[in-house]
Amino acid sequence: MNLALWTVLRSVRARWGALVITVLAVALATATALVVPLVTRQVERGAQDAAQVFDLLVAAPGSSTQAVMSSLFYLDAPTGNMPERVYTALRDAPGTRRAVPIALGDTYQGFPIVGTSAAFFDQRKRPADPPYFRLTQGTLFAKEHDAVLGARAAREAGLRVGDTFTGTHGLTGPEEEEAHDEAHDEPYTVTGILAPTGGPVDRAVLTPIETVWEVHSAASSEREVTAVLYAAEQLSGIYVAAQRINAGQDAMAVFPGQVFAQARDMLVQGQAAYAALALLVLGIAALTVWLSVYTSGVERQRTVALLRVLGTGRRVVFLLVLFETGLTVLLGVGLGIGLALILSLTGGQVLGTHLGFTLAPPQLTWPLVSRVLLLLPFGLAAALPPAVLATRVSPLKLL
Repeated sequence: MNLALWTVLRSVRARWGALVITVLAVALATATALVVPLVTRQVERGAQDAAQVFDLLVAAPGSSTQAVMSSLFYLDAPTGNMPERVYTALRDAPGTRRAVPIALGDTYQGFPIVGTSAAFFDQRKRPADPPYFRLTQGTLFAKEHDAVLGARAAREAGLRVGDTFTGTHGLTGPEEEEAHDEAHDEPYTVTGILAPTGGPVDRAVLTPIETVWEVHSAASSEREVTAVLYAAEQLSGIYVAAQRINAGQDAMAVFPGQVFAQARDMLVQGQAAYAALALLVLGIAALTVWLSVYTSGVERQRTVALLRVLGTGRRVVFLLVLFETGLTVLLGVGLGIGLALILSLTGGQVLGTHLGFTLAPPQLTWPLVSRVLLLLPFGLAAALPPAVLATRVSPLKLL
């Protein structure tokens, strides 16, 4: 048996070029089948994590998806503004645990300036948990034009506690802001910097909502809010508040989980088409394995004849052919899984930077792995005819 393995290894070494091509074909097919599902799940998990600290989003009537993207992720223009009374009614309503106002409209170097209240920093994933946002430097804002910076905003803008800066009117990016001359006169003073959370607040500039009203010269009767992050004492209170809001005309209640579910349904449809493409690629890889096995079967006939002369049984020859094929496929699948993890990790970091929140590392699941492991039985099935043929080789005809 040792002699048989040595002979097979010598044969593999002689055909290493063809084997490398086969392994690479299997690896690329494996990576193709895994990368998009892995990145998609990273985005889903990252988006859900960013919305866990409140129950309901209240925004101006319009697109619920746009409301979530603007007021939660700061990636879109708001659907509009609501009268301040919408916020005060929610804040003072029985059963309210927390109502956090959000006012958007200005930026600094592309980072959104978010007007809010001190209740923003008391948001928690669960009532018994510590606050989700915590300071690493300085203190929370105490008066108008104080600012608390998210970790990424402070780092990329080069701001520290005690520094001052001026905001720019409008939801502009850093490129547009440089050419924009509508900067506000009164500067903001950095009072604190938040610890990184991996969420969109990492790139936000937080200031008292009164600052936004003062900057835009809003009279008491004209004060508006962009959104309200609402949490109730009881689960039933969330639905009561949503029903009451949606019965009016000033605002709409949005359940972020429902928005994510709708987005997931759209992604599932896209993934179905991608899965068909991945299946085609895996089929091409299986065909490549079959061609490699067939070609190597023809080339190894003299080696098999030598093994038979040396006393190797038919059963051992049969198993050696299957072993060589299985090893080739497993190497390709293993390399492909590693390549998929690297690509999805890198792609997730790039995409997370663009989206404004950190994506969790890619997570392999058994359904995903089992999809590419189908190549192994396909490869072994392709190796059966050459393996059977190898057991019938006549040493006298080839040696």
